[in-house]
Amino acid sequence: MSRRSYRRQRSDSLADVVVDCAHIAARSGPLGAFTTGAIGFAVFYALLPVVLLAWSDMNKVKLRGPLAAAFANLLDQVMWIRFIDPCQWCGIAILCVCWVIALWKFYEQRF
Repeated sequence: MSRRSYRRQRSDSLADVVVDCAHIAARSGPLGAFTTGAIGFAVFYALLPVVLLAWSDMNKVKLRGPLAAAFANLLDQVMWIRFIDPCQWCGIAILCVCWVIALWKFYEQRF
């Protein structure tokens, strides 16, 4: 009889961040859910991309040589496609989910 070992699955994607924010919003009242959505949106749509771009600009200055401009352009494209664009979509998803929860809780208390 073969024994399967238990392996914990990794859960470190941006989708898990949206789920965690929705869980926080669901446990709080309408104002808390609204605030959670606004803060999550601000962090993932604006703050995190600004920090990533600043890091990218800081590292692009260190590039030297004839291919420095090409590598800088490649770094910009990779940062936008792999990091910044998904972070902004995550911020929009957090905003939408948390505000829907806030509206649901508001109308639930109202009626």
